[in-house]
Amino acid sequence: MNVEALLPLLAVVIGGLLSIAGGMVSTLWIENRRRWTESYHLALAFKGEICALLEHVAERSYLGRFSEVIAQIESSGEPFYLAFHMRFAYDRVYENNVERIGLLKPPLPEKIPIFYTRLTAILEDMVNLGEGKYAHLDLQILLRIYRDLHRLLGLSIDLGNEIVAEIDRLYG
Repeated sequence: MNVEALLPLLAVVIGGLLSIAGGMVSTLWIENRRRWTESYHLALAFKGEICALLEHVAERSYLGRFSEVIAQIESSGEPFYLAFHMRFAYDRVYENNVERIGLLKPPLPEKIPIFYTRLTAILEDMVNLGEGKYAHLDLQILLRIYRDLHRLLGLSIDLGNEIVAEIDRLYG
């Protein structure tokens, strides 16, 4: 068989392969770009909500208030129940996007749920304290609850700041 006769066929095959490869590469690139953009916007949404929560905790001086309550109970020997009521959901970004958290770059999919779970537990205890649901507890148990809340809130603040720094590092 004549090699010159096969050249047009070879050119068509190579052209077809290049066309298929180009289509695949551009599709993969577009899909990668779409996922990165979605991940980026999701990360910024979490950053915004977490920053707002951290600012709220700082503005209300919750750590300081827990310290004051602990000191007051220790000095007086009398129980004290910090009034606290919650009427609004402060985790809307998390609640509406928890199923998409896997789009974020590691370690964010691990750290963000820990942050929100801790915050939910803290809020639950604070609401229970405010509603008097712990009024039957022994003074030492009440003190332990306040100390645990103080410790967990401090850990949550630190974790929230880590998450914000991680988002800045990964997506900045």
